[in-house]
Formats: sequence, structure tokens, C-alpha cells
Amino acid sequence: MIWSLITSFILNVAFLIYIVVLTNKVKVLRKETAKPSENNDELIALAQEKLKTLGDIKTIKYLREEKGMSMLDAKQLVDALKK
Repeated sequence: MIWSLITSFILNVAFLIYIVVLTNKVKVLRKETAKPSENNDELIALAQEKLKTLGDIKTIKYLREEKGMSMLDAKQLVDALKK
């Protein structure tokens, strides 16, 4: 009886430590992905150039694949540049 309680306690502590470690890893990854790879002026100039040469859809595709932007962010950038 006592051994099952001790085992249960040890497993709970181990899982808690594992959860804390994973939470810290997620925070680090979010910080890394939030950092822009290049400044906004360079990104806007690049997007304008691509928009002129490739068109809307291919520019959005380029921004998503090469710059790691989300679909929504890439579309909003292209729409803002078209105006």
C-alpha cells in the first residue's frame, strides 16, 4: 500500500517536471519564431518587387514558403501593398 503511494507520488513529480520543461521549450520556440528574419522595410520592398513580377497568389506563396509567414499575414501584406 505504501509503495504504491510512493510510486504514484514519484510519477506525478516526474510528469510535472516534464511538463515544466516542455512549457519552457515552447516559450523559447515562440520567441524564436516571433523574431523577424529581416526588417520590415526590406520585407515590404521584397514583397513589392515580387508582386510586380509574380502577381498576387505567387507572391503570397513566396512569402509563406521563403519567409515563413502565415497565410493571413502574407495575404494582408499583399493586399496592403496593392492599395
